[in-house]
Amino acid sequence: MNKEREHIRHKVSFILELWDAFSDQPISDAALLVQTEDGRRPIRKPEGFYVFTDCLLPTVVTIESARYEREEIRIIEESTQSRILKKRLRPGKNYPIPEGTACLYGTIRPNSQIEVFVEENAGLWHLLSDYQVKRSPDEMEIFNPLKKDLVGRRFYIQDREEKNTDFFEVKQQEGRSGKVFLAEPLKASYKKAGTKLYECSSARADEKGRFLIPLKLRTQGEEEAVCRIWTEDRSDKATIRPGMRLEWKPIE
Repeated sequence: MNKEREHIRHKVSFILELWDAFSDQPISDAALLVQTEDGRRPIRKPEGFYVFTDCLLPTVVTIESARYEREEIRIIEESTQSRILKKRLRPGKNYPIPEGTACLYGTIRPNSQIEVFVEENAGLWHLLSDYQVKRSPDEMEIFNPLKKDLVGRRFYIQDREEKNTDFFEVKQQEGRSGKVFLAEPLKASYKKAGTKLYECSSARADEKGRFLIPLKLRTQGEEEAVCRIWTEDRSDKATIRPGMRLEWKPIE
């Protein structure tokens, strides 16, 4: 007589899709420690998918790695359906930076955020329509010529008069179209004409204030590029070349 085989069914709570913010490639790394606050770990799938089952929500997921910055993601229960949440992990101090990559490094206030964009990279992105903060605060249309996945990318926006500026992150995207949904509304409205958009590279300084940011430059050969640097309390400009490691020292 055969014994009845018991089947245990697990419910998918949510799925994390992890990507390398610099290489723009999915991360499927067994050395990556991904777990909820009560110690639950995911099933690691190809192409950067980490599947969590039978979790009590809300919860906080921590991601730790020698190569990437430590991240904490708060997961809330918005529906009973499975959800895929995309997160771009930023390079850490032990990140294998490709030879010839321009890098910005230095020391700022411990645990503070730093944002960097390259002025020469203007023109790749721009608005397809006016952004109206009162009418559609969470929606924007971005010209996306390379049909890139914009989810998780950070941008700097500046109007024609340079009166209004802001940083924002894309939370969702409708296919490969230009329509995106923002993680948070901007502080002001922006006209399509004259508004500039720059994709940002960012980092959080460690407990000693140290940071390192690899930059993607679209310059050729030894041509210099100007990068804009923003911290929580100041902004600055610096000139950098491909392959250069530039130490940035903020003026006190």
